[in-house]
Amino acid sequence: MVLHRSESYPIRGIFYLIRHPSLWRQIFCGLIVMILVSIIGSILLFIFAFPVQANCLSEYMPDWIAWIISFVLTLFEIGITVLVCSSLFLAYYMNIIFDAIWRQETMTTNREEIQLTSSTRTACIKSFLVLIIFRVVLVVLTFPLNLIPIIGTMLFIYMNGYYYAWSLHCRYFDLIGLNFAQGKHFVEENRSDYIRFGIVAVSFEMIPFLNIITPITNVIGSAIWACDIERFKEPLSHPRSYLLSPSPALIEQGQIDYGAMKYEKGQISPPAYQDVLENNMYPSAPPNEKQ
Repeated sequence: MVLHRSESYPIRGIFYLIRHPSLWRQIFCGLIVMILVSIIGSILLFIFAFPVQANCLSEYMPDWIAWIISFVLTLFEIGITVLVCSSLFLAYYMNIIFDAIWRQETMTTNREEIQLTSSTRTACIKSFLVLIIFRVVLVVLTFPLNLIPIIGTMLFIYMNGYYYAWSLHCRYFDLIGLNFAQGKHFVEENRSDYIRFGIVAVSFEMIPFLNIITPITNVIGSAIWACDIERFKEPLSHPRSYLLSPSPALIEQGQIDYGAMKYEKGQISPPAYQDVLENNMYPSAPPNEKQ
């Protein structure tokens, strides 16, 4: 087993869901609700918003142009409605899906890790919600780029992919006890990986009909990626290293207590990550195995 390329994990999420019917039961009810809300919202927009917008626009332009513009606007509004519904669905079900895969694919957190997680959970939940809200706003602002053939769509996917991928790993950072700043720094240090994951994930969510299920498979893919990071990431570049000692870049910035969650400034520095692995000082740290 190895740590695969990040852009492969959205695809792995699809096959993982197919191979694990036990996940279907956990997401079925929520998926049905999301689909029904999206369909009802779309119907209501076409019944009420579509003719009202057309009639308002017809006062300033020919009727046929007004109806075409109104149709395009209605499609845009439906897209935003589906996005909001899927984001709310994702925010509610992400922990359920992520935790199920985490328990199945990697080690169970120990008691000390659970205590550490509980102290940062509120911050991580807030960061996830902030990123979801930011993503919705960013999608709304950048959606008109899709009117530009090919290039506009590529720009839209690129601009939204990074933050989408980041939001999907907030639960991972929560589970291992990172606060928002530490998770943010890890994502920034691995920006290219998150961009590649996000590009594929957003592309899948733009495919009609497939985008009904891809918000779920993208979460599954991000969870598999997190499990592989736990098992196969180099220790010195592993996100858990921020729990033990600050990175050189942060030391240069004067943030000498960045990774020392249980240490005060001026006291003995926390142990290096490699020392922890060799001396088994942090039992929940991932093994340094390569195959």
